[in-house]
Amino acid sequence: MRILQENPFISSGIPSKTSLAKTDSKEAWSKFADKITSAIDEVDGLDKDSQQLTQDAVLGRVENLHDVMIAAEKARTAMSLTLEVRSKVLDAYKEVMRMQF
Repeated sequence: MRILQENPFISSGIPSKTSLAKTDSKEAWSKFADKITSAIDEVDGLDKDSQQLTQDAVLGRVENLHDVMIAAEKARTAMSLTLEVRSKVLDAYKEVMRMQF
């Protein structure tokens, strides 16, 4: 049995000091903003799909009502999660603003 001096799985997941120094703050902010935007777009897409399926159900175009209910629940859950994350971010922001340096 061979024992490695350095675990490649652990060391690859933790950025080194040199890689942190190379990271540009504008680039990091841009990546973060892109992820947030894509997550919000995904939640919006789930809501639009749910609304469309609900409209189709009202007009009698849906064969399986379960699909409508599943889409509505997915949209509701995604919106609830988004609102909770927003609330936590605002709480963290307020806490940082209260800090004294």
